[in-house]
Amino acid sequence: MKDETIENQDSNPEERPSGLAALIQSVPRLLVPLFALFFLSFALLYASSAMIEFITPILSDGDLTSGLVKGLHMGVVALAVYELAQVVHQEYDKSGKPSDAIRRIRRGVTRFASIVFVALVLESLIMVIKYSQQDLAGFLYYPVAIIASASFLLMSLGVFIKLSSSVTLEDAPSATTDS
Repeated sequence: MKDETIENQDSNPEERPSGLAALIQSVPRLLVPLFALFFLSFALLYASSAMIEFITPILSDGDLTSGLVKGLHMGVVALAVYELAQVVHQEYDKSGKPSDAIRRIRRGVTRFASIVFVALVLESLIMVIKYSQQDLAGFLYYPVAIIASASFLLMSLGVFIKLSSSVTLEDAPSATTDS
Protein backbone atom coordinates (compact mmCIF):
# COMPACT_ATOMS: atom_id res chain seq x y z
CA MET A 1 0.00 0.00 0.00
CA LYS A 2 1.48 3.28 -1.09
CA ASP A 3 1.47 6.16 1.41
CA GLU A 4 -0.45 8.92 -0.41
CA THR A 5 -0.45 12.33 1.20
CA ILE A 6 -1.03 15.77 -0.19
CA GLU A 7 2.70 16.42 -0.20
CA ASN A 8 3.37 13.20 -2.12
CA GLN A 9 0.66 13.99 -4.64
CA ASP A 10 2.04 17.47 -5.19
CA SER A 11 5.52 16.09 -5.78
CA ASN A 12 4.24 13.43 -8.16
CA PRO A 13 5.90 14.33 -11.50
CA GLU A 14 3.17 12.97 -13.81
CA GLU A 15 0.46 15.12 -12.13
CA ARG A 16 2.43 18.37 -12.23
CA PRO A 17 1.88 20.60 -15.21
CA SER A 18 5.03 21.03 -17.18
CA GLY A 19 6.50 23.76 -19.31
CA LEU A 20 3.98 26.04 -20.90
CA ALA A 21 1.04 24.79 -18.81
CA ALA A 22 2.90 25.57 -15.58
CA LEU A 23 3.78 29.03 -16.89
CA ILE A 24 0.17 29.72 -17.88
CA GLN A 25 -1.05 28.63 -14.43
CA SER A 26 1.54 30.72 -12.58
CA VAL A 27 1.07 33.96 -14.52
CA PRO A 28 -2.34 34.82 -12.98
CA ARG A 29 -0.96 34.22 -9.49
CA LEU A 30 1.61 36.94 -10.19
CA LEU A 31 -0.24 39.34 -12.47
CA VAL A 32 -3.64 39.50 -10.76
CA PRO A 33 -2.25 40.90 -7.49
CA LEU A 34 0.05 43.24 -9.44
CA PHE A 35 -2.82 44.62 -11.52
CA ALA A 36 -4.99 44.94 -8.41
CA LEU A 37 -2.19 46.82 -6.65
CA PHE A 38 -1.68 48.99 -9.73
CA PHE A 39 -5.35 49.99 -9.87
CA LEU A 40 -5.54 50.40 -6.10
CA SER A 41 -2.56 52.79 -6.14
CA PHE A 42 -4.23 54.84 -8.88
CA ALA A 43 -7.46 54.89 -6.87
CA LEU A 44 -5.56 56.26 -3.88
CA LEU A 45 -3.87 58.86 -6.08
CA TYR A 46 -7.24 59.92 -7.48
CA ALA A 47 -8.74 60.09 -3.99
CA SER A 48 -5.93 62.30 -2.73
CA SER A 49 -6.24 64.42 -5.87
CA ALA A 50 -9.97 64.73 -5.19
CA MET A 51 -9.23 66.09 -1.73
CA ILE A 52 -6.75 68.60 -3.17
CA GLU A 53 -9.20 69.61 -5.92
CA PHE A 54 -11.88 70.11 -3.28
CA ILE A 55 -9.76 72.15 -0.86
CA THR A 56 -7.76 74.33 -3.30
CA PRO A 57 -10.63 76.49 -4.69
CA ILE A 58 -12.09 76.92 -1.22
CA LEU A 59 -8.81 78.14 0.27
CA SER A 60 -7.76 80.32 -2.66
CA ASP A 61 -11.07 81.88 -3.79
CA GLY A 62 -13.56 80.81 -1.15
CA ASP A 63 -15.58 79.15 -3.94
CA LEU A 64 -17.31 76.17 -2.36
CA THR A 65 -19.28 75.25 -5.50
CA SER A 66 -16.19 74.98 -7.70
CA GLY A 67 -14.37 72.94 -5.09
CA LEU A 68 -17.33 70.65 -4.63
CA VAL A 69 -17.72 70.09 -8.38
CA LYS A 70 -14.02 69.37 -8.96
CA GLY A 71 -13.68 67.20 -5.87
CA LEU A 72 -16.81 65.23 -6.67
CA HIS A 73 -15.61 64.64 -10.22
CA MET A 74 -12.26 63.25 -9.07
CA GLY A 75 -13.90 61.29 -6.24
CA VAL A 76 -16.18 59.46 -8.67
CA VAL A 77 -13.18 58.58 -10.85
CA ALA A 78 -11.35 57.32 -7.75
CA LEU A 79 -14.35 55.17 -6.84
CA ALA A 80 -14.52 53.69 -10.34
CA VAL A 81 -10.81 52.83 -10.34
CA TYR A 82 -11.10 51.33 -6.85
CA GLU A 83 -14.01 49.19 -8.01
CA LEU A 84 -11.92 48.04 -10.97
CA ALA A 85 -9.10 47.07 -8.59
CA GLN A 86 -11.55 45.12 -6.46
CA VAL A 87 -13.01 43.28 -9.47
CA VAL A 88 -9.52 42.37 -10.71
CA HIS A 89 -8.53 41.13 -7.25
CA GLN A 90 -11.65 38.99 -6.95
CA GLU A 91 -11.17 37.51 -10.42
CA TYR A 92 -9.28 34.53 -9.06
CA ASP A 93 -9.52 32.73 -5.77
CA LYS A 94 -6.44 31.81 -3.73
CA SER A 95 -5.66 28.75 -5.82
CA GLY A 96 -5.48 30.86 -8.97
CA LYS A 97 -8.36 29.03 -10.65
CA PRO A 98 -11.53 30.81 -11.70
CA SER A 99 -14.50 29.92 -9.51
CA ASP A 100 -18.12 30.06 -10.69
CA ALA A 101 -17.33 32.20 -13.71
CA ILE A 102 -20.85 33.29 -14.63
CA ARG A 103 -21.73 34.62 -11.18
CA ARG A 104 -18.34 36.30 -10.81
CA ILE A 105 -18.58 37.98 -14.19
CA ARG A 106 -22.18 39.07 -13.62
CA ARG A 107 -21.36 40.52 -10.20
CA GLY A 108 -18.20 42.26 -11.43
CA VAL A 109 -19.82 43.72 -14.54
CA THR A 110 -22.83 44.88 -12.55
CA ARG A 111 -20.71 46.60 -9.92
CA PHE A 112 -18.39 48.25 -12.42
CA ALA A 113 -21.20 49.32 -14.76
CA SER A 114 -23.06 50.80 -11.79
CA ILE A 115 -20.04 52.91 -10.90
CA VAL A 116 -19.64 54.01 -14.53
CA PHE A 117 -23.36 54.85 -14.68
CA VAL A 118 -23.12 57.00 -11.55
CA ALA A 119 -19.97 58.67 -12.92
CA LEU A 120 -21.72 59.51 -16.21
CA VAL A 121 -24.79 60.94 -14.51
CA LEU A 122 -22.69 63.01 -12.09
CA GLU A 123 -20.52 64.24 -14.95
CA SER A 124 -23.60 65.38 -16.86
CA LEU A 125 -24.99 67.11 -13.77
CA ILE A 126 -21.65 68.85 -13.25
CA MET A 127 -21.75 70.02 -16.87
CA VAL A 128 -25.32 71.31 -16.47
CA ILE A 129 -24.28 73.28 -13.37
CA LYS A 130 -21.19 74.64 -15.09
CA TYR A 131 -23.05 75.65 -18.26
CA SER A 132 -25.88 77.26 -16.32
CA GLN A 133 -23.43 79.34 -14.26
CA GLN A 134 -21.63 80.52 -17.39
CA ASP A 135 -24.82 81.16 -19.42
CA LEU A 136 -23.86 78.59 -22.07
CA ALA A 137 -27.27 77.06 -22.66
CA GLY A 138 -26.32 76.19 -26.25
CA PHE A 139 -23.91 73.53 -25.00
CA LEU A 140 -26.50 71.61 -23.01
CA TYR A 141 -26.71 68.95 -25.72
CA TYR A 142 -23.44 67.47 -24.37
CA PRO A 143 -24.93 66.60 -20.96
CA VAL A 144 -28.08 65.35 -22.70
CA ALA A 145 -25.93 63.03 -24.82
CA ILE A 146 -24.15 61.80 -21.69
CA ILE A 147 -27.47 61.11 -19.94
CA ALA A 148 -28.72 59.29 -23.05
CA SER A 149 -25.58 57.13 -23.10
CA ALA A 150 -25.96 56.45 -19.37
CA SER A 151 -29.58 55.42 -19.99
CA PHE A 152 -28.45 53.09 -22.78
CA LEU A 153 -25.81 51.65 -20.43
CA LEU A 154 -28.44 51.07 -17.76
CA MET A 155 -30.77 49.34 -20.21
CA SER A 156 -27.90 47.20 -21.51
CA LEU A 157 -27.00 46.27 -17.95
CA GLY A 158 -30.58 45.21 -17.33
CA VAL A 159 -30.56 43.02 -20.45
CA PHE A 160 -27.22 41.53 -19.40
CA ILE A 161 -28.50 40.74 -15.91
CA LYS A 162 -31.70 39.21 -17.30
CA LEU A 163 -29.87 37.03 -19.83
CA SER A 164 -27.12 35.95 -17.44
CA SER A 165 -29.58 35.17 -14.64
CA SER A 166 -31.47 32.79 -16.93
CA VAL A 167 -28.18 30.99 -17.67
CA THR A 168 -27.41 30.80 -13.95
CA LEU A 169 -30.90 29.49 -13.17
CA GLU A 170 -30.55 26.80 -15.85
CA ASP A 171 -27.23 25.67 -14.34
CA ALA A 172 -28.49 25.67 -10.74
CA PRO A 173 -30.91 22.68 -10.91
CA SER A 174 -28.35 20.52 -12.70
CA ALA A 175 -25.75 21.35 -10.07
CA THR A 176 -28.09 20.38 -7.22
CA THR A 177 -29.18 17.11 -8.87
CA ASP A 178 -25.57 16.06 -9.53
CA SER A 179 -24.65 16.13 -5.83
